[in-house]
Formats: sequence, C-alpha cells, structure tokens
Amino acid sequence: MIICYIDGLEERWSNRKGIFRCPGVEVFASVRKGLQAAVSIIVLATLLGPAADANGLYRLFQPKKRDASSGVPSTYRTPVSSPKFERTSQYFQLDDGTRLAVEIYLPKHSLEDKLPTILEQTRYWRIIQPKFPLNKLYSKPLSIYRHEFITHGYAWVAVDSRGAGASFGSRPWEFSPIEIDDSRQIIDWITKQPWSNGQVGTIGHSFSGNMAEFTLLTKHPAVKAAAVLSSPFDLYSDVLRPGGMPLQPFIKQWIDLTESFDRNKFPANLRIFSWAVRGITPVQADKKEALLKAALQEHRLNADLRTLDKIDFRDDCIFDGQTAAMAKRTPAFDRSVRLLHAKFDEDQLHHDGIEPVSPSGYVREIDKAKVPMYFSAGWLDGGNAGAAVGRYLNYTSPENKLILGPWDHNFFNISPFTHPGMSKFRIDQEMLKFFDEHMKKPNLVEPNEAPVHYYTLGEERWHASDKWPPASAPTEHYLSENHELSPNCQNGSASDNYRINFKAGSGKSGRWDCMLGNPLLQPYPNRKKEDKLLLCYDSQPLAKDLRVTGHPSVNLFLKSNGDDCSLFVYLEDVAPDGFVRYVSEGELLCGNRLNAGNGANLKTVLPKPTFCKADYHTLPKDGVTSVEVGMLPMSYQFKKGHKIRLSIAGADKDHFQPPKFANLCTRLEILRGSEFPSRLSLPQDINGS
Repeated sequence: MIICYIDGLEERWSNRKGIFRCPGVEVFASVRKGLQAAVSIIVLATLLGPAADANGLYRLFQPKKRDASSGVPSTYRTPVSSPKFERTSQYFQLDDGTRLAVEIYLPKHSLEDKLPTILEQTRYWRIIQPKFPLNKLYSKPLSIYRHEFITHGYAWVAVDSRGAGASFGSRPWEFSPIEIDDSRQIIDWITKQPWSNGQVGTIGHSFSGNMAEFTLLTKHPAVKAAAVLSSPFDLYSDVLRPGGMPLQPFIKQWIDLTESFDRNKFPANLRIFSWAVRGITPVQADKKEALLKAALQEHRLNADLRTLDKIDFRDDCIFDGQTAAMAKRTPAFDRSVRLLHAKFDEDQLHHDGIEPVSPSGYVREIDKAKVPMYFSAGWLDGGNAGAAVGRYLNYTSPENKLILGPWDHNFFNISPFTHPGMSKFRIDQEMLKFFDEHMKKPNLVEPNEAPVHYYTLGEERWHASDKWPPASAPTEHYLSENHELSPNCQNGSASDNYRINFKAGSGKSGRWDCMLGNPLLQPYPNRKKEDKLLLCYDSQPLAKDLRVTGHPSVNLFLKSNGDDCSLFVYLEDVAPDGFVRYVSEGELLCGNRLNAGNGANLKTVLPKPTFCKADYHTLPKDGVTSVEVGMLPMSYQFKKGHKIRLSIAGADKDHFQPPKFANLCTRLEILRGSEFPSRLSLPQDINGS
C-alpha cells in the first residue's frame, strides 16, 4: 500500500494543473520536483538493495513494460459514476462486546440510492494515510483497488480484524474460528445499512485474501463473489515449510512485522517509509486517540506466533499441551478452541495438525458456498502462483477464474526483459469486471471470456486458456556426460559427484523476499556467479524459440552420505553472452515421501509428498533414492540460441533453514543414464497452436 502511494504521486501532480497557474509557479514547480526527486532516491535506494551493482541494474536499460492488456484479457473501462467519495469511520460492536474499527467509503452523488458493497478485512491496518504535506498532494485511497470500485458505484468497507489496527480484542491465532464468525456479523451489519442493496463481495490481497476466502465458510446469502489475490492456500507448503523446510528468515520477519503493526510501529523492513506514512488511523470520534490506546493494550494478549517454530511436519498438532501452554489464555482463545472441538473430534484435531488454520483444510466446506471466485498471483509472488493454481483446481464453481501475471507480491513487473516498476496491467479494472459480472452489470462484460489467463515472460504476451495447465507437450531433458542436458537418455550408467556448498543461496532479491511489502525492482540479477557453487547441466543452444508453461519437474536418482538431503533445483536461461536468468525453482527435504493413500484430498498438477510424520523416512545407507521435485508454475519463452540450464544445490542460505531434526548430507552422487534416467521435464506450451 505504501508503494501504491508513491507510484501515484506523479499522476496526482499531473492532475493538479491549477496549482501551477497561480503566482509563484516556479516555486511550486521546484517543490514538486524536489519532492519527486527525494521520493525517487529513497525508494530506489530501498528497492535496489543488494541488487544495486552492474548486474542488478541491467533492467534499467531494458525496453518498456508490455504487460498492459491489449485484448487478452479483455480490457474493461466503464464510465465513472461518481468521481468523488466520502470516507467515514466508526466502531462496530460484535456479539461478544469486541469493537472493530470500520472504514466506510461511499461515492458522492451516486445515481443509485443503494449500492453493492465490497468487504475487505485486514490485520495490517485498514487504511494507510500519508503525513503532511504528502496528504495534500494525494487524496485517493492508498490501495490498488479501492478507488476504481468507489468511483464506479460500489461502497467499500475496510475492517481492522480483531486484535489488529484500531480494533479491540485479541488474536488467539491467525484465521481462528472466532474471526470467521466476526465476518458473518460484519456482513449482517453491512446489509442493514441504508446505503446497502444487500449484496456483498469479498476481496483481499495476501492476509486479506485469506480472510475473503474464509468468509465463505459463513455461507452468508449476501455474498455474491470473492477475489483472493496473492495469498497462500496450503499454509504448510506454500509459506511455512515449502518442500518441508523452514522458510527462514521470512517467518521471523513476518512475526516481527505483525507484532510491530499490533503495537502501532513500523516493522524493520518498512521503517524507511515512516517519514511519509502515519501509523494506525483512529476512528473519527476518537479525537484524542484514547480508544486507540485502549485497543493497543488489548493487542498485548495476541498469540505468540513463535509457536510456529514447533512445526516440522504437516500433522504436528499446534493445539497440543505444549503449544497450548505457550498460548495466552483469553476468552477469545477458549471460545476458538471450543468452536474447533465442535467441528473436529480430538483425534482428528490432533492428526490434522496445521490444517484447521489453513484454507486448504476447508476446501469442501468453502466450496459448498457456491460463490464465484477469482484467483490471482504473480510468477515471483513467493509460492502464491502455486497457491492460486491449487485453488483453481480444487474449488468447483464453473464461474471461477485464474490469472497469473508477471508480478511479485506487490504487483511490480518482474520480467527480466523489460523495464522495472509497477505493472501496467490494470488489476483493479480486471477485478471490477469480475464483480460487475456477478453483482452489477453482467451485460457489459465480454461474453464467453476464457476462465484462465497467463502472461509469458520473454514473449511478453498474455494468453487465454480454458483450463490449467494449458495444453502442452512434455519434453524430456536427460542429465548426460559433460554436464549436458540431452533429449536422449544415454545407455548404461554414470554419475556426477557434488560436494554441497552451504554458502550457496538464491540472493536477497527473489520470490521469497517480496512478501512483506518490499517490491522486486531487480529480481534475481545475473546468476552466473551463484551457479559456480552449484551442479549445473546445460542444453545445446535452442534451434528455435521454446515456450514453457505449467509445472516443470525434476526426477533425480541420488546417493548421499547423510540420513537426508535438502535439495534445491533451479530452472535457468543462459543467453549467448553467458548472462544467466532465473526462471523457476523447486525444493524438497528428500525424506518426505509420496503416499497416495494418505493426504490425497487435494487435486495437484504433480504428485506431492504428504509431509506427514509417518511418511518421512531417512535415505537408505549406500542405496539409491528416486526423488521427484516439482517446480513452481511459470510461463517463459526461451529464445533461439539460448540454453536451458538445470542447477542443483543442497542449500539456500538466504531463504531456508536446515530442519533441526534432520541429519543432512554433505555430499551427493547424482546417477544418470538408462538405468537411472535423471531428467528435467518441461511442459512445452502448445496452447493456441
């Protein structure tokens, strides 16, 4: 949200032409240029970070971004119904007496007396306000979506979740049953307001996206559509333990962020913006902020999220005696536990581990709401592209939609072939199109538009499909002698030895670094240096362009000198000049095995380990282990003359912490040949061919 504000400064200035017609125009122009220069310098210094070297700056010299829609998906521009709006705020009291801070945006002079409403629930402050004098320069809501909806005939209600922002109460844990019940009461309240027409849509990005999804558990008849953007689906494998390994330091940084926000402080990674943006906004009646101070006192009873460190496997119970002893026992905590016990018996609750707080654990219940849903994520948006795909595969409404774009978590364009900065794609208009279709003006929406859209990096083009993954032809690239990838599997058996370099990492400007508000201006600079620490296999230069879309996978036959192996595989693009571009990755703690009879409740594109304790087995001594590692989804065009590279590592010091229980190997032997056909499988995109 902070970045959206900065991105809009220039537009806001260009719209205030009148200010430059008064005496002293030169002074105003100088102030404008000075402010813009200061903001630009601070933002650039913050965003470039470790990528600010010759390799990291290469995108500044690339062509302009080309990700704006040119018909696919269909563009959607409708007349502004009300260019101005009014904003009010108040407290809404729940049945248990807890007061939630609510921000209400209503269009002025609307042609309609009663309006459909978009509900957004957040734990990261319901409203972000610039400080003086920046608040005089930019009066739009600091949000990617709000202004587009408000000016096109919607009411917008933003709510600080209990125990967060200016709201009272405490958080027993994230996505607790009591918080979901709060959603039901909020919707009841909205539908009774004089400006409401009784229809509600839910939308959210990141945490708010999960709340939009969980709200469907209420099965409230007023909810007509929902949009979940850039949000994890399976909390275990999408964000807590991708591949079964702790995503650290992200988890610690996220805990610091939430605790800082709950104390009305800027977290360390966003502190540089504190000069421009104020903290929690009190409700309008709280002039002396006495109520805000009282609410912050109640936030001290929020759950200690460090209990997440106790999780090793998916079925590790987070409600066992040890974890409960670390919890802050409050009425909200006890009520949430009672609600869980009413839904799950004790054995199931213990066995399901993380599932009672993960959207993936409620797929069947959420699906019963039969509400059309739109899922969105970016290719370098942490693990959220895979999460969006997971939702699309498992929720069954025929009106569901999926869009995967060239974005990080903050809708910055991440294509290595274009200039950096905010995406040119109007995600706000795309969401407006979806909600208009289901809540307002279905006759204005393009009929029979494909349900799936994705953007191909390198080709720099949007594509439509009637399914995910789109039509493809699998291509195999076998590990061969001289560290080559070959289309043919060589006869016999051979191997390559690799001594794991624990200094290997994927840098500080990649998919796992953007999920806390830090955009990727220079994602994954030239990986040529990093690859010197890895085991790499290259194809021959391509004879023609190759478009790959979907879920690449790597099947390796390996031996190790330890009980387990943390395996990282990277798909990369090697240009004729030696420049190495990151494409995708996969990771796996190899002791986690497939078990078709356990935990196969969700549809997936590739087979996926259960990550349950019973399905974890150490690697055999002196034996060969077959491992399949699925990569995160992507769409990328390898250009003619470029090489495809598979890089293999045993560590990522920048993003993954070795599990404490595993005795990891220090040496790997990768077997190859007809007896042990280690290979990279790529889905060649033939959609539209």
